[in-house]
Amino acid sequence: MIFKNTISISIEHLFPHPGNPRKDLGDLAELTDSIKKNGLMQNLTVMPKEGDKGNFTILIGHRRCAAARLAGVKMVPCRIVEGLSEREQVSIMLEENMQRNDLTIWEQANGFQMMLDLGETEASIAEKTGFSRPTIKHRLEIAKLDSKALKAKEQEEGFQLSLMDLYQLEKIKDVKKRNQILEEAENSNALAFAVIREQRKEKAQETLQILTDKLKEHGMQKAPEGAEREIYSDKWETILSFDLDSDVKRFEIPEKTEDVFYLEQYGRLYLIRKAKKQKREKTAWDLRQEKLRKNGKKIKEIMR
Repeated sequence: MIFKNTISISIEHLFPHPGNPRKDLGDLAELTDSIKKNGLMQNLTVMPKEGDKGNFTILIGHRRCAAARLAGVKMVPCRIVEGLSEREQVSIMLEENMQRNDLTIWEQANGFQMMLDLGETEASIAEKTGFSRPTIKHRLEIAKLDSKALKAKEQEEGFQLSLMDLYQLEKIKDVKKRNQILEEAENSNALAFAVIREQRKEKAQETLQILTDKLKEHGMQKAPEGAEREIYSDKWETILSFDLDSDVKRFEIPEKTEDVFYLEQYGRLYLIRKAKKQKREKTAWDLRQEKLRKNGKKIKEIMR
């Protein structure tokens, strides 16, 4: 990185950096008033705009430049730097912005993700920004959320989205489900309830996968199509019924698995086999009906 002298540059030749992590410059009224009264008290840091001679890209000072425009400033004091790689450019902007208290949670999260993408580690990000490792982990999880869904929920009337709400979403492994819950939740309680419900589903699916893998190792197959509708009929015999919310260690595979099938239904795993046809003892009603049929046949023979 090469530093050049500080010079005044026409504000018309200054352009925001496309990689600036700060997307919303916030309320500029107070800063604009200050610049009108006192001028720009601090230089901007800029670099020559690639392929556009005479123009410059801002590295540090995006808010000051925007406020200076509003204040009617024509010339801006700038320190010029050259020879920066893309990683160094973004790193400078991130380190500068991460120290500010008025960054949104999303901007922080996106900034940390950019640093990670540029080759930083959680440890190096913590060292450069002063944020703790747990905070950085949380922000990186937030960065996985859909930005439009998050911003929409932040602006939704009646829903004061909190960090605790976003931390709750981390408990869901499927990011698509996180976004779905975020979009559909009407309040914090609804979000927390949806997270608990989805956690149970994910755990049940994990348990089901572990158990079915074990059953397949023992030569067991999935029940044929239609068995789920007949499981409570006399066509099938239930050998074992296991709640998928239970500890997987409590599941015991039967010693005899011949002709046994597995079936998942309503959060339970069933082991079933085809029921043997048993000769049913005739009831008094059956005997009466049989006698009536025989008498009917005799009458028909007589009437011939």
